[in-house]
Amino acid sequence: MAEQMDASFKLSERTALLTGPCTTINQAIATKLTSLGCNIALIDRNIEKSSRFAEQLMNTREINERFGRAVAIQADLSKSHHVQDAASRAAEAFGGLDIFIDGLLTTDVREFRDPQALEDLDRLMDVNLRAPLMMTHAVLKFLEGRKRGRIIYLQHDIVRLGIEKNGILAATRGGLSDFTRILSREVAPSNVTVNVVSIGVSEEFLIQQTNPPGAPGARGQGASTTENRASINDSLSALKQSFPRATMIDPDRVANVVAFLASPLGAAMTGQTISANQGLA
Repeated sequence: MAEQMDASFKLSERTALLTGPCTTINQAIATKLTSLGCNIALIDRNIEKSSRFAEQLMNTREINERFGRAVAIQADLSKSHHVQDAASRAAEAFGGLDIFIDGLLTTDVREFRDPQALEDLDRLMDVNLRAPLMMTHAVLKFLEGRKRGRIIYLQHDIVRLGIEKNGILAATRGGLSDFTRILSREVAPSNVTVNVVSIGVSEEFLIQQTNPPGAPGARGQGASTTENRASINDSLSALKQSFPRATMIDPDRVANVVAFLASPLGAAMTGQTISANQGLA
């Protein structure tokens, strides 16, 4: 009842656990939540980049003490013991957990008929499906213990629309929508909501569409800003042939949707897959 009465974006005294690399989308989400007073634990294998970003968030807090705190925690979420340790360390850092946001979005593309299409299947399953499920299992004890909580998964909306070369990505990530509908019913008595935010066309996604696995710019490999910009423009032009309204999504707009679902204002939304795609389709 207390949460229902507090119809605001207030997130002070809340702690969020955000998994995934420091993409433009994840950085925007972390920035938005901390600006609303939420503490945030960034879980990533690349601790150097996550630590630098967490430090930036803490520097902002020094200017405005109403902002939330941030910490970076290194973990390989393909390993179950890393998952349990990451959840426990995040809870210890700020005295509990209230929100879990899964931003582990791979952008690898390969046509299914490619002879090498299945070579990376285990890794894609680990990142896109197994890790989110294991982390959900680990954080639920904290959320249900507090009789409140939010679980939010991110996925690519373009994959749901059937774009070529994304079949394996759709197969390994798309199952979260069905899982969300079922889990939302199971945890409803504990006042925990579960939703998917299906995001539009991001910079990272467009870069990967023109950089197959192993090429410069693929999976974080080195590529110049000029090369990345050319890849983005080429991929967006190709995408517009099927989706004339395709434009890059503003990361802040995705962050606003996530913040709404994480806040008391989002208490009525559960079991849903919500598109934040800027009119893509």
